Amino acid sequence: MNRIKETFRALKYRNFRLFFPGLAVSQIGIWIQNIAINWLVYDITKSPFIMGVVMFFNAIPLFLVTPFAGVIADKFNRHKLLMTVQILFAIQAFLMTALSYLGALKIWNIVILGIFLNTIAAIDAPLRQSTFVLLVDDKKDLGNAISLNSSCFNLARLLGPALGGLLIAYTNITFCFFINFLCLVPIVLLVRLMRIKDKKGEKIKNETIFEGLKEGLSYATHTPQITTLFAYTAMYCFLIMIYPMLMPIYTAEVLKLKADILGFLLGMAGVGSLISSLLIASKTTTKNLRTILFLGTSLACLCFVGLGLNESKTLALILMFGVGIGSATLLTPENMLLQSIVDNDKRGRVMSLNSLCFMGTTSISSLFAGSIAHLTGISNTFITLGGLMFVTACLLSYKLSKFKF
Repeated sequence: MNRIKETFRALKYRNFRLFFPGLAVSQIGIWIQNIAINWLVYDITKSPFIMGVVMFFNAIPLFLVTPFAGVIADKFNRHKLLMTVQILFAIQAFLMTALSYLGALKIWNIVILGIFLNTIAAIDAPLRQSTFVLLVDDKKDLGNAISLNSSCFNLARLLGPALGGLLIAYTNITFCFFINFLCLVPIVLLVRLMRIKDKKGEKIKNETIFEGLKEGLSYATHTPQITTLFAYTAMYCFLIMIYPMLMPIYTAEVLKLKADILGFLLGMAGVGSLISSLLIASKTTTKNLRTILFLGTSLACLCFVGLGLNESKTLALILMFGVGIGSATLLTPENMLLQSIVDNDKRGRVMSLNSLCFMGTTSISSLFAGSIAHLTGISNTFITLGGLMFVTACLLSYKLSKFKF
C-alpha cells in the first residue's frame, strides 16, 4: 500500500490532479489519430519512402518553432499558454474530422494539417514539461510528476494504437479523427480550472525572444551533463522511436496482417512502457538512473534486432512489449536526470531543446528509415537501427558515468 501511495504521490496536489486525467485522455485521442494517419498514408501510397517524406515535411515546424517555444514558456504566463495550446489541438482534430467526412483528405492536406499539428506540439512539449514544477508544491515530488506524465503517454500508447487499429478495421478513418476531437475536450476544461502561480524573473521578461534563446543555448551547451543527455535522447529517438512509422509496413509486409493487429503490436509497446514508467515513478532519488537508462536502451536494441529476424505474430507482440519497456526505461530517467540539474529560470528553454531532440530527430529519421526500408527491406531496417543504437548507447553511457547528478 505504501508503495502504491509513493508511486502516485504527486496526485496529492490539486493542479496535478486536474492535469493528469485530462492529459491521459487527450494523448489516447492523439495516438488514435496518428495510427489512422499512418495507415491512411500507407494505404494511399503503398510506399515506405513516401511515408518518410510526408513525416519529414511534418517535422519542419519542430525545428523552426521548438527552440523558441522554451523562451516563450519562460517568458509568458504558462497557464494561458496551456489553454491556448489545448484549444488549437482541438481545432486541428476538428479539421481532420471534417475533411475526412467530406472525402477531401488527400496527401497534400494531410501534410498541411500535420505541419499545423506539429507547430502546436512543438510549443506544447517544452511548455508542459517546464510546467510540472508549478503543479507540485514540493520540488522533491517533481521526479514523480515527470514519471506519472510518462505513464500518461505510455497508457495512451497502450490504449490508443489498439483502439485506433480496431476503429480502422471495424468503423472508418473519419471516426478515428472524431474520437480524437472528443478526447481533447476534457483537457481544455480541466486546464481552465487549474490555479498556477507563474512568477517570472525581470531578466527574462525584459529580454527579447532571440536574447532569451541565445542565453538558453549557451547554458545548455556549456553544461556537459545536459549535452550528453541530449545526445542520448536524440540518437535513441532517431534510431528506435521511429517504430510507429515502421510498424504499418512491418505488419503488412512481414506478418501479412491487417490494421487490428497493428494496433495490438503498438499497444504491447504501450503495456511495457506503462509498467516501466510506473515502477520508475516510485523512485525518490536519481540514484542508479544512469544504469537503468543503459539497460533499457540495450533491451530495446535487442528487441529491434529480434523483430528484424522474426516473422511470427506472437513473437512480434513479445518483442514490442520489450521495446516499450526499453523506451520508457530510457526516456523517463533521462527527463528526471535533466530536470534535477537545470536552473528554474531556464527550465523552459532546456526542455524545449530536449523536446527538439525527442520529436525533431524522430521526424527526420522517418526519411532515413523509410529510405533504408525502401532499399533493403523492412526486416533489415530493424536490424540496422537496433545495432547502431546499441553501439551508440555503449559510448554515451560511458561518458555519462563520469558526471555527477
